[in-house]
Amino acid sequence: MCAMMIRSRKNGKFRKAAFACLSAALLLAGCADLDIQGKGAALAKKDAQAAVDRGGAPLRLARAARDVGDFASATDLYKRVLAANPDDFAAMAELGSTQLEMGAIYDAIDTFNKIPSSSPSQLDAQLGQERAQLMLSNPVKALEYADKAMAIAPKNIRAMVGRGVALDMLARHEEAQEAYRAALALTPHDMGATSNLALSLAMTGQYDDAIRILTPIARAPEATARIRQNLALIYGLKGDDDAARALNRVDLDEQTTEKNLQFYAAARERVVK
Repeated sequence: MCAMMIRSRKNGKFRKAAFACLSAALLLAGCADLDIQGKGAALAKKDAQAAVDRGGAPLRLARAARDVGDFASATDLYKRVLAANPDDFAAMAELGSTQLEMGAIYDAIDTFNKIPSSSPSQLDAQLGQERAQLMLSNPVKALEYADKAMAIAPKNIRAMVGRGVALDMLARHEEAQEAYRAALALTPHDMGATSNLALSLAMTGQYDDAIRILTPIARAPEATARIRQNLALIYGLKGDDDAARALNRVDLDEQTTEKNLQFYAAARERVVK
């Protein structure tokens, strides 16, 4: 999420600068999560390479490499699959998604564009295009792709949540929250929809509601570092440094925790000015 506005309860005005701080803090939380995952990256890559060395079906190996985070090997294997079978559009969609994971956004867009509209994989193509546009901070285009995906599958949760993110990026927060709630009506425990709803509420200063919604999943055994740090962010913006510090310490070292707390304080300053 990026470049949106947040409403200050004290004066009711939209503050672009304050939301820029919120966006940067969200990025920090995401980077922290990637760093945690990165601690096992070398071992994961070694395991994936061992699977390749043993031989086997390229598609199966591509998926195995992708699942352990070795996106470069997965990409090469998917391309091998497509060289042998250029009309395997399901594999093509998986390649596009893998390219997004490794940050090759424009390569992913090109890949998704090659999937014909008549293919059963067209839904995955539209969802991939939506995600790519969100990564490029282009919410208008992302919203177009979300709507196309929902025209194919009106109850697709990924499309609903992606649509909500695009609307939040356009500062259309009430509509975004409706999209997240629609997704949660279908899958009440979906972590992505819940986390994004909480963040959307925080963008409009509804910190208590955001905390109430996000706390149960942040405490769940399957909770990710990203979700815990989103909750820490909301506590920090609310001004509850003790709660924010406790959540930061679950995943981050003391130095990073203190830097995040300073960041939350700076964000609060800009919200109230």
